[in-house]
Order: sequence, then C-alpha cells, then structure tokens
Amino acid sequence: MIHSAILIRPPRLVGRDSDSDYEQQMEPQAPSAEELAVWALQGAIKIRCHNFVFVTLRSSSVRNLYGVFATIKYLSCVSLLKSLYAFKYHADSGKDIPAKHFDLRTEFQRMGVGNADGVSRYWRFSESNRKFQLCATYPPLLVVPSKISDATLTYAAWYRSKARLPALCYLHPNGFSMTRSSQPMVGLKQARSVQDEKLVEAILATSEPTGTPPRFQYERNNIIIDARPTTNAVVNRAVGAGSENMDHYKRCRKVYLGIDNIHVMRDALNKLVDAIQSGDGKGEETVGVVSRIQNSKSNWLRHIANILEGAKAIVEAIDGGNHVLVHCSDGWDRTAQLTSLAQLCLDPYYRTISGFATLVEKEWVSFGHQFTLRGGYLGHPDRFKVTRAASPKVSSKSHMSRRGELTGDSASIASSSNENGTDENVASEAASDFDTLLQTGTSMFGRFATRAFRGVQSRISSAIQAASDDIDDTDPFISEYPELQPNYVLPPAVDSADTADGSSTSKRSNGFRLGRPKHDHETSPVFQQFLDCVFQLWVQHPTMFEFNERFLLDLFYHLHSAQFGTFLCNNMKERSAVDLASTTTSIWAWMEQSNHVYVNELYQGDENKRDQRTIAPNPQFVQYWSAMFSGYDPAFATRQASERSSSGELLSRPGSVEQLPSTSDGHSKLVDELDSIVI
Repeated sequence: MIHSAILIRPPRLVGRDSDSDYEQQMEPQAPSAEELAVWALQGAIKIRCHNFVFVTLRSSSVRNLYGVFATIKYLSCVSLLKSLYAFKYHADSGKDIPAKHFDLRTEFQRMGVGNADGVSRYWRFSESNRKFQLCATYPPLLVVPSKISDATLTYAAWYRSKARLPALCYLHPNGFSMTRSSQPMVGLKQARSVQDEKLVEAILATSEPTGTPPRFQYERNNIIIDARPTTNAVVNRAVGAGSENMDHYKRCRKVYLGIDNIHVMRDALNKLVDAIQSGDGKGEETVGVVSRIQNSKSNWLRHIANILEGAKAIVEAIDGGNHVLVHCSDGWDRTAQLTSLAQLCLDPYYRTISGFATLVEKEWVSFGHQFTLRGGYLGHPDRFKVTRAASPKVSSKSHMSRRGELTGDSASIASSSNENGTDENVASEAASDFDTLLQTGTSMFGRFATRAFRGVQSRISSAIQAASDDIDDTDPFISEYPELQPNYVLPPAVDSADTADGSSTSKRSNGFRLGRPKHDHETSPVFQQFLDCVFQLWVQHPTMFEFNERFLLDLFYHLHSAQFGTFLCNNMKERSAVDLASTTTSIWAWMEQSNHVYVNELYQGDENKRDQRTIAPNPQFVQYWSAMFSGYDPAFATRQASERSSSGELLSRPGSVEQLPSTSDGHSKLVDELDSIVI
C-alpha cells in the first residue's frame, strides 16, 4: 500500500566547529544525549500510501530512522512478481477460500452469441488466439463476425497496434454491438488494410438481414470512437500509427472524445494528493481542503466528466440502434474505461455484484489491462528519496556569540555586510533588477522572457542549494545503507528467467544503475478512475445498483494491497505463465464470503422492466469521492460498522461511507468538505 516515502535527515547542527555533524555526535565532546535526541527528532520519515493515508514517523535516534526507512524501501520495492503478498496470502489462508473462475464463453453465450437464430447468428467464436499467437494481450477466445475467416483476422491484426484487432465485447439485445481494438498503423504514408476494412464492414453489417441495403441514417450513425484528443491522434502518425482514414470506412463516422493520456492523469492525481496533503502539519488547515484542491488545478473532476461524456455517447448510440467501435492508442486503458462504463449503463446484469465481477474480468483482465505496470507493483526505488531538513536561519550576531570570537578581518567583513546588505542578497537583488527590467516591456516577448527567466533562476537556485548540501556532507549512515542512494536497485534474488515476462538471461545486476527505471513513467490511476466513474453513476442512480459504496471502496483498497491475484499481471498470457488461478486468491471469491456487507438496501433493479434497463450518466453532476480521498481502510470500516450496529445507529444512506472511521476531527472535516465539491 505504500506509494512513496521521504527520509528527511536532521539539519546540520548550527554553530559547531566541525562540519561533520553526524561524526560529532559520536565524539566525547559531543552534545548531551538529550540535545541529540531533540536534534534527531527534527528528522522524519514521511510516507504516502496508495489509499491516501499519510504517515509521519520520528525517532530520537538517527540510526533507527535510517534503519526503518531502509526496511520500508526494501519491503516496498520488490523486483519479482512472486514476491508480492498475494502468493503468500494464498499459501497461508487464501487456499481455503473456494475458487471462483470466470468463463468468457459463458458470458458471450449469455448475450446470445452462438445461437442459431436471431442476429446472434452473425457472430462466431474464434480460437485463432488459443496460444496467444495472434495477439499476446488478447484472451484466447475471441468473438468475430461469422463471415470473417481466421486468415482474414491474421492479416487484420497486423494493421492494428499490438495486433489488437476489432473484437466483440458486448452484444445488445437489439442486435447492435460494441467492439474494441487499438489504433490502426496508418503512419505518414496513409497505409491501409483491406482485411481490416472488411472486418469493420462485417461488424457494421451484423444487424442487417442478408441482402438488405443499408439505410442512410443507419450508415451515418455507426460510430468509430477515438478516445484520444485529435492532436494526439495526428501526432501518432509520426511513429507509424494514427487514426482511421474515413475514406476507406464507408458505413460509419468517427468521433474524437479528447480524453487525456495516462501521463496527464497521473499528474492530475499527484496534484490532487499534494493539495490534500499540503494542510497536514503546515499550518494551512484554515485554508480548507476545498480551496487547496481548487487552487491545485488538478482537473480531476474534469477528467472524470470527460470519461462519463464518452460513455454517454456510446450508450446513446447503441441504445438508439447503432454499432460502436472503441479504441484509444493501444486499447487497454481509456478503451477499457469506456466499454466498461457503457456496458454498466446498458445492461442491468453488470450492475449486480456478480455481474460487476464478470464485467471487470472480461473488459480489464481478459482484454489485457496492464495492472502491474499501471499500479507500479514492482520496482520504483526512485519514489523513496533522502533529503535534509532545512537548517534554521541564524543571525550574524547570534552566530558570533556562539563562536565566541572572530578575527579582525572577519569582523570587518561582517560589519560591511550588515551596513551594505548581506552577501546572500547580492544575487537576488541583481535578479530582481533584471526581472523588473523585463516586466517594463508590454510585449508578449517581454512577458514570455520574464516567465522563462524565473523558471531558469529557480532551477539554478535549487541546483546550487542541493550541491551545497552535498559538499563535505559526511554521513556515516549512508555507507551502512547503500540502498538509500538514488541510483541503487536491489540485485535480483534469483535468475531473471523466473520473471513474469518469461525472459531468460543469466546477467545479474551489481546493485547500481544510472538513469531512470524503464517503467516508472507507465504508472497511472486508470482503474481508479473507472471506480470513481462507477461511484458517480452510483450516486446519480442509487436504486439501480445491487452493490454499495463499501463494495467499490474495498475494490480500490485491494487494487494496491497486492493481496489477490485479480489485479496482478498485464495480460492473460502472463497470468497463464505464472498460473495465477492456482497460486493466488480471487478477490471475487473473497468478497463472496461476505456478500451481505456489500448489498445496497435501496436496490430496486428489475431486468424485466424495459424502462429500467438503460441508465444514462450525467457528466454535469460529478463530485469528489470523499471516502476514497480521505484515506479509507476496510479494517477500520468493519470496526466502525460493528460499533454502529451494536449501538443501533443507522447510516444516513444504506451502504455508504459517510464519514471516515477516524478519531481526528480534521479528518471528518476533510470528508465534509470533499462532499461539497460538485461540478
């Protein structure tokens, strides 16, 4: 659950003759033990957890502080998938939980695929990817149009990024389909694939009786959804990808949704976390979390609204009698969000507890969402940093009194500094004069130069400060804990042949490397955003979901707990290689043991009522998920629920988590303020 941590070393002891503060405490003439304990308490370990819990640890012993931080980093930065807690949990107690297996064929048969009558006869099961030879990130079983052969699928897959060709993910009772894929490999030369065009055309024709000419309205309302901003799709042509050329796809139109990529979403979450955390122990509690979040400009709610807007477009198209093909870049992030939310709105089965589990297994697990990469379960030692607390500023007179004496030259220099301004301000005064000179210009160039100069000045100042902190900074504990250095990674405990990707090499790391880890930039809160969107739907339609808020919160918590194998690995091929089904426990089987805890008492769903089958998301009404962003922990929630049950107290809303189970009044205030933010 630990996302990152910072070890803040105590500041240098001001006024000592020796520059080696750490060594001085070990000398006979060192300060007293009480003074050193007070000095050591100025250091700390600040921990950020994935579930938005923030912890600060302090110790009167610097050595203990280093030891605890080194242990936290060692336990958090595992390099092998089988070192995660899910495998140990299954071996200890998870094996006693009855297994729960998902069958993709059974789910498609529920939709009608495989029937000899009706529109479902236009679809068939294909085992062309049985050994993952067609697409390594797709499930072994695919559903494609009946008149498309496996040979055509092979050629069509070559034209799509990562060979993720268009395949069925949902068949509506009205006969219209939702398919998903990755972006086409168009490139700068506007490449095309006849097989891919035939596949898309066959998908669009599955709802039309044989020999019937397409209606004009039907022809124009079929949609190819490109989840990316238009600019991103155009830029991808430079790397050989891009978006469909609609001159070759006659029976549909294309729509760009403008949903940002994983890097923008990760930055948005980090800004939101910084805003929530900024009032912790910094005297900013009076500002209020609402103001801090709004000032952070994270745009988190705007991103949630954009995703819901895209899901709404898909729901309206399919419910109105049109086919939809959804893709983004590689088809495993934004595509999964959109297809899952659309199916949640279209099919009441997916709004049940068992149906939601089926939806996640189908759209996220089977179709290859990269849980390991996006969650950052392996590696990431760069998240654990060592810095130094700021030294207290001491005036020249007090510094002279502690030193006891100054030479004549030193005294004259100090006097000159006091009369004419300190030497430290010379550079800042010059910078201020230059900044004022730039501000006198009213042109756009002048304003741009001002901002550029400020940015360069800030980076140079930070670099100089960091360099001055490291000069002559003899820290004996760094030699005892080399793994705390930024460029250190733990050597592999076993050969890399045992890794999830199956790569075989006998080369071992010596523990140090230069540069940024390869996959550090691949983390992103994609599945968390999906759960947030489901929460928005749950709030907007409180009687249409069998599960409650506690159900969603537990899923979010265990997304990062690494306790279950459901959210591990990047695709079905990797899951098969490590045999996750037999070596880990499914979260759905674990939750099934206490299903009553997750039942929404307001649920009034009825699959037989046509007017209640489809629900529509409202992107204009979204709010911050207070229970998630204020540090939800299922262990505390269970204790709080039992306490409320024993005291006869009822929740104001069945199944909701109205208040964080914490004794802190500030935490409860945080929940109330987050609930008040609505767009």
